Amino acid sequence: MWRRTLRDRVFIAILVLCTVTVLTLDFRTGILDGVAGTTSQAFGVLQTGVRSFVSPFESVVRTIGDLGSLRGENRRLRAENNRLRRLAETYADVARENARIQSLLRVEGAGGVRGVHARVVGASLSGLERSATINKGRDDGVVPDKAVLAAEGLAGRVSWAGTRTAKVLLITDAQSAVGVRIGTSGETGLARGTGGRNIEIELVSRAALDQGAVKTGDTVVTSGYQGGIFPPGLPVGRVENVTLAPRGTSYSISVRPFVRLSQLDVLAVAVGTELVESPPSPTPAAEE
Repeated sequence: MWRRTLRDRVFIAILVLCTVTVLTLDFRTGILDGVAGTTSQAFGVLQTGVRSFVSPFESVVRTIGDLGSLRGENRRLRAENNRLRRLAETYADVARENARIQSLLRVEGAGGVRGVHARVVGASLSGLERSATINKGRDDGVVPDKAVLAAEGLAGRVSWAGTRTAKVLLITDAQSAVGVRIGTSGETGLARGTGGRNIEIELVSRAALDQGAVKTGDTVVTSGYQGGIFPPGLPVGRVENVTLAPRGTSYSISVRPFVRLSQLDVLAVAVGTELVESPPSPTPAAEE
């Protein structure tokens, strides 16, 4: 069994005495508070130094994490922006098409025709032929020699019809001919295509032309004289100029079509007429 020697007893006594002395001094002077403060300050300085050393590395790690998040957010925002842009473009296209269909319906109503609506799926605007292909045919009641309308007025006539598609000869084609009526004077003539952007009117009374019956700016509409192919009153175009030939033998009347034939989209084939029923006349009262 371990026995305390005299030296151990002396050491323990000195340790106890020192402890009591320190506690007494702290109670009277607060010396331990100063030591603790000094120690805390030393650890604070050390901690500040360590944090200053580690802080740049923490910033790098944080920046890398933030960069990944920003990239993901950027991809999400780009996708959302593309989606909204497609929606805006689609809305604009739908609104534009709806406006044109409304205008087309007004043209049909003014001309008293019943139309089959079709979409243009092809076009030929060369000098040899000016035509358009539509996605409706005989299955939809579309047959040759029917007037074709656009939102602004007359576009042409059906020259060929298949089961599900048809070909439209435009009014500017060199083979096209439409009976027309001009301006407020009501002079009639035959509008022929030139293969270009305008049409020309022939067979107008020379006497009426000499008297200025046809003027620049006059509105040209269909006369309805061609065996029912073109109903009367359909807008055709506006007189662009009236020119007397150099020798004074004839006039040249150039007309700009209302329809922009290079931008055809939705057309209506006049497959019938809308009959407007007149109200029944009152039955005369029987004489008493």
